[in-house]
Amino acid sequence: MVSTALYISPPEQLRDRLVARVRTRSLDAALANGTPPETDAALAVRARRLTNLPARRKLALAIRHVVRDAGGAGARSHVRVSPVSDRVSAASRELRMLAEKLAEPAPTRARGVAQAHLLLTDGTGPLYNPRSEGSVRDRAASAVSNLSLGS
Repeated sequence: MVSTALYISPPEQLRDRLVARVRTRSLDAALANGTPPETDAALAVRARRLTNLPARRKLALAIRHVVRDAGGAGARSHVRVSPVSDRVSAASRELRMLAEKLAEPAPTRARGVAQAHLLLTDGTGPLYNPRSEGSVRDRAASAVSNLSLGS
């Protein structure tokens, strides 16, 4: 018989909150690769932070800005790395869908949110690095498919 009970995590400990803040990148990578949040207390803390609605809506807004700015001829910043506009344009449909799904109030899986977060924040990834072998379209589509609790 398969248990249908929801996993209820223990209260957050200070140590776990600190680890979740310091090891964000590695915890996001673990979540994005499918590691269940309940396997580690810091991973569970990070998953909760990623999946809360305000954090997801902030991520969705950032993705919308990337899509909007890729089509513009505005001045490029010399302070930050800009997305590769050709890749953004080619994946604009998938990126818009990802932003839409992230902003919905429905519960989501941490895996998809972590994938979206890494896509947006990894300067060595396909969104920012023209030499990256990855595909923005594929990564955005994967994040969308991994957001749903039914997937």
